[in-house]
Amino acid sequence: MWDDLQSLVNKTKQLGAPFDKAGIRQIIGYQLLRTLPPSSIVCEEEIKGFYREVGKAWKRGFLLFGPPGTGKSSLIAAMANYLNFDIYDLQLTNLIGNSQLRQLLISTANWSILVVEDIDCSLELQDRRQPRMMNPDLARMMNIDRYPTTQGGCGACVVLLSKYNPVLDQVDDFTVSSCLTLLCSINGCSITTTEGIGNTRDGFHPIHERFSGFHASQCGFCTPGMCMSLFSALVNAEKIPPPEPPLGFSKLKVSKAEKAIVGNLCRYTGYHPMANACKSFGADVDMEDLGLNSFWRKGDSKDVKLSSLPSYKRNGDVCTFPQFLKSENRNFKDF
Repeated sequence: MWDDLQSLVNKTKQLGAPFDKAGIRQIIGYQLLRTLPPSSIVCEEEIKGFYREVGKAWKRGFLLFGPPGTGKSSLIAAMANYLNFDIYDLQLTNLIGNSQLRQLLISTANWSILVVEDIDCSLELQDRRQPRMMNPDLARMMNIDRYPTTQGGCGACVVLLSKYNPVLDQVDDFTVSSCLTLLCSINGCSITTTEGIGNTRDGFHPIHERFSGFHASQCGFCTPGMCMSLFSALVNAEKIPPPEPPLGFSKLKVSKAEKAIVGNLCRYTGYHPMANACKSFGADVDMEDLGLNSFWRKGDSKDVKLSSLPSYKRNGDVCTFPQFLKSENRNFKDF
């Protein structure tokens, strides 16, 4: 009997189910109990003892998380087909309160799998007076780092804000989140976006080209903000006194280049290729430390690597504060 159970466990594990062995044994064991003939009293008692040890199968739940297209629905269908269970797809967003949820669960049949999609969007029912915070462990497991976007903490809309001081005749450049910046607060200022430093018509900036070449962009949602954060660091690095960096590099040090994007969040790509793209501008970068890219092949010499990088020109064609706006600021000061 238990050999048959172990055989079923092994078959179920081949489905690639992302849950623990005890959970698999519960489901398979209960399926055996369901199909036992009435005369199998000894085996039935053995399985009941097994369930007293591991718990009740109908009280167990499993969290399947991952991006679309990774086989979550296929896994559920394979489990239901193998166990001959029914599948209920519960839409909790249509429920008003706990009473409707209770009625919905009672109406489901035995030997079934209940599926709740987008559970992070279905945790709060309308009639719950006390707000309930999501378990931080659950949020971390589900990779829910999109919530900072509701508070302006993702950095996807970062732009370069430049202010001109007519008394000192100098321009201060720094990044701001455009979603949190009031229009009245930027009167007399200059705004530079990612399209302002490079685009399909005028040509891309080396920042864009290196982000692409180091595979530092996947969905592209956070890339504009990261490009502008790095551009701001490069602009402010040029205000540092000598020594002069090598040709094609900036005055920015590698340690500073990596920190240029600390205020930006990414959900998919991973920060290692982004850090490599930023470090490639550093005056003290070690070319051997830069990871996989489309600029050179493994084993190429340092000279080949340097010549393959998109050329970066310090104090290039991008003007962060136009001359006519400086004149207007001077006239406003005199007025």
